[in-house]
Amino acid sequence: MTLWEVSFRIREKYAFNDISARYPGTPISMWCIWNRELVQVPTRDETVLKGIETMIRKSGYCVDRWQDSSGSRVYLLKCTCDRHDSIWNVLGKYSVADAPPTVFLDGWSHWRILSFDEESTRAIFKELNKRGPTELTKKREISLSSLPSSVWVTSLFSELTHKQADAVLKAHRYGYYSSPRQITTEAVAKGVGVSRSTYEEHLRKAENQIMNSLVPYLQLFVASGVTPEMIPSKTVSPAKERALA
Repeated sequence: MTLWEVSFRIREKYAFNDISARYPGTPISMWCIWNRELVQVPTRDETVLKGIETMIRKSGYCVDRWQDSSGSRVYLLKCTCDRHDSIWNVLGKYSVADAPPTVFLDGWSHWRILSFDEESTRAIFKELNKRGPTELTKKREISLSSLPSSVWVTSLFSELTHKQADAVLKAHRYGYYSSPRQITTEAVAKGVGVSRSTYEEHLRKAENQIMNSLVPYLQLFVASGVTPEMIPSKTVSPAKERALA
């Protein structure tokens, strides 16, 4: 069985393409997971942020927003796939998986998908070309052995309480895991309205649980001996690129 990694970009009439065209030079990243979309806007320009936020709120149902430790503005939306008939609806028809994030830049959306079937990939491109200009940017064959063991969200986080999960998210959001560290646990605790000892208890329990869940996968990865240099790849020929597109 052959696995292909296919990267492409498309310029179609889509809300987030329109936003990126309105504010060129700002790459907007999106992760679409279940019924939520996480949107990251990496800029500190308040004028740009205000304009983008206005358009984002018009494009979807904003659940939450915050600024992460890097200074990027992050928005959590209810899924807009049905509302805007996104490309995820096209990918869902075929046996392919998208590799997030999708990046919207200068009016184009940039995608990366994994496909076991070239016929399905061709069918996807046929549909995409009806939506707007579509360009294949990269296609390579990768070995199945290069794929990591599946890590299901439930297996990693199912033992966490809501308070423990929130403690980790707040720590990351406020820069606790940055290097150099930007904030103390005491300051984070004060910001969320709990005592330092209570906050640290939730944080440490969460960190221990996450590490205990991650270590088996890390052990599998180390034991495999796989390094990026060892992963075989093959760039598609120009003739095949034209046939695919």
